[in-house]
Amino acid sequence: MYYELFAIARITDPLHVTKEATKIASTVGKLILNNRGVIRDITSLGARPLPKIVSREQERHFQGYNFIIGFDSSSNVQAQLLRTLRKDPRILRASMKKHDLTKSLNPGTSLEQALR
Repeated sequence: MYYELFAIARITDPLHVTKEATKIASTVGKLILNNRGVIRDITSLGARPLPKIVSREQERHFQGYNFIIGFDSSSNVQAQLLRTLRKDPRILRASMKKHDLTKSLNPGTSLEQALR
């Protein structure tokens, strides 16, 4: 099944905003690939201000680094991945969306669908 992971990573160093997100994306990618999943695409949305201040690990965050990962895997891997990300202190928010591939051969990412 095709899933789309949307995550917001915290920014610890304002001069190197992509460093933390790159580490998180590689960790997520390794977890997917080790469980026989397939990564279709990774889209970086960059650093953006959050709609409201997020408190996590006794820190307050007003901006985060957003990215989207599209992948194919089983539902067990998807649940394990979401559980792992929610426990990770580097992630401010994470959510997944399941796409039904029977309706369309190339669903694209949510970002591409929004731009159409």
